[in-house]
Amino acid sequence: MSSHYQFTAMGLSVLRRSLESNPDTPDTPDTPHGPTYNLPPLTWGLVALITLVFLPAFLYVSYTVKSVYTTLAIVENPSPAAYEAVASDETDAAPAAVDGADEEVAAASNKPVTASLRRTYKLLRTVNGWRGNYRGFFLAVLIFILSAVGTLVLSAIPFLPPLVAGLIVSLALVQLQAAWVHTVIRANPSSTSIFRGGLPPFRRTFEATSIPTFLLWAANIVVTLVSMVVTRALKLDTYDIRNPNTVPQFSPDMIWKTIVVFLVAVMLVFLLTLPANVILIRVQASLLPPDEDTVVPFDRSFNGTVEPAVVGGRSYVTIKDAFRTFSRASWKRIIILYIKLHVLSILVNALYVAAIVPVALWANRKADPAF
Repeated sequence: MSSHYQFTAMGLSVLRRSLESNPDTPDTPDTPHGPTYNLPPLTWGLVALITLVFLPAFLYVSYTVKSVYTTLAIVENPSPAAYEAVASDETDAAPAAVDGADEEVAAASNKPVTASLRRTYKLLRTVNGWRGNYRGFFLAVLIFILSAVGTLVLSAIPFLPPLVAGLIVSLALVQLQAAWVHTVIRANPSSTSIFRGGLPPFRRTFEATSIPTFLLWAANIVVTLVSMVVTRALKLDTYDIRNPNTVPQFSPDMIWKTIVVFLVAVMLVFLLTLPANVILIRVQASLLPPDEDTVVPFDRSFNGTVEPAVVGGRSYVTIKDAFRTFSRASWKRIIILYIKLHVLSILVNALYVAAIVPVALWANRKADPAF
């Protein structure tokens, strides 16, 4: 989310203000105090090292919680009182045993597994080991690369806006997107490879998910554009990650302006992006083959609204039913999960900036003893 970068910008602005006593170019009465400050190479090296240390935390928040846990929470059926994880080895005849320490993961509580980050983590560890919390990661990387390359290529076409190019690429990759959801919710993600017939049929997948994909794209566009409008209306300097040497000028107003932009963006995410994401993932999940087991309870009939293809039905849930069959308890659970996600994201970014600022100050003193 772009507003999270603004919290990083505040930390870098504080760093810039601390370093202004020793800038690369001395200030003169005729020289404006611009927003650009070039840090010494030693500082950037230490920043890269700190970033590497924080990489597991970034990956856990931005992929495991934001993508994997959210998908499981959207799919999980809260009705069953207990649910036992299936075997982690496809050759096993019985489900994996759950000992005393892991009983709460499998069936000790009536609450859905995804109501707790800890229980979700332990469930996936029980089923697939440490890799369970990163299921579908390599497929997600492939989708990201294809999306970036495809958008770049289409954006080179005259008169085709990059935003529209992104939509076209998303529609072209509906098979892979659905396959990623299936990989995440499958009991054993490695049991079916996308390169060995694991992809759902394109025509059926496009028919089911094209409109939900458009709705999610439109929701993200609205969130981004409104956030940009609010940012410009408040005249808030932003940090451009494409120009890391350019740091916004710190001012006391930056704090409350950043909070306003963040709150507006979060409100729009809950009102637009979250419902669109719920609809899309539930429609994608409904395309899972009926013989596939899932890692969390999953109501394939969506309260009886989905009719099998053998009796002339669609065999996948409609947009209306995907939204209508998502219970109030499930909405509460997913909203709480999103709140936890944002809190974790802010916490990790705050710790990251808090680690960078003193190290950068120390490195700058080492690079210039006159500091």
